Amino acid sequence: MGGVNVKNTIVERILQILAPHPCCGCGRIGGLLCDDCKNDIIHEPYCGCIVCGRSQSLGICYKHNSPIQRAFVVSERTETIRSLIERLKFHNTKGAAEVLADCLHTSLPLLPHETLIVSIPTVRSHIRQRGYDHAALIARHLARKRGLQYASPLRRETKTTQHIVNRKTRQSQAQHAFSLERGVSLTDRTVVLVDDIITTASTVMAAADILRASGATVWVAACAYQPLD
Repeated sequence: MGGVNVKNTIVERILQILAPHPCCGCGRIGGLLCDDCKNDIIHEPYCGCIVCGRSQSLGICYKHNSPIQRAFVVSERTETIRSLIERLKFHNTKGAAEVLADCLHTSLPLLPHETLIVSIPTVRSHIRQRGYDHAALIARHLARKRGLQYASPLRRETKTTQHIVNRKTRQSQAQHAFSLERGVSLTDRTVVLVDDIITTASTVMAAADILRASGATVWVAACAYQPLD
């Protein structure tokens, strides 16, 4: 898989030189996201609860008794954000991970110096199809931009995907989706849990439960919020 990743990266760099990416927002040639479109996204952040959608400055309502202390979302799932995420997940455009991480970097407040950046583990079959874990790529770029440590203490235990199921099924599936590496202790650590899209928050809540049980204070950082239709 490592060889495949290297080849994919080389091919993408060559294509970027020969045929530069159009901006996912306005179509301007030069990069996946131009400065104007990035500013449009950053200046209209999502300011609601990631569980119920109600207006909430902390990103999550306390009434949900959540393991998540704070949540930050770059924006609602606009066409620009949607295009960036789809290019990363379905069109092998790994450069989109750094662009999305840059949006997160710009949107997040100052973080404690001991903060650990952790990604939601992707289903293994999807990693094999793409040649990489898209959420881990975003998280690694974010950690580098912030000068923080990236780690992957979570393990995906299930093979189920959630994009075609209802809220109740998502919650049921997420309850058994993750485990923690043996011997990992996160006592007194702040963990920023990174994901691409939040819909019902079932996935990040389940992962946060495990991280908090190991002693962490859990924050969530996501690229987009999309209410479940």
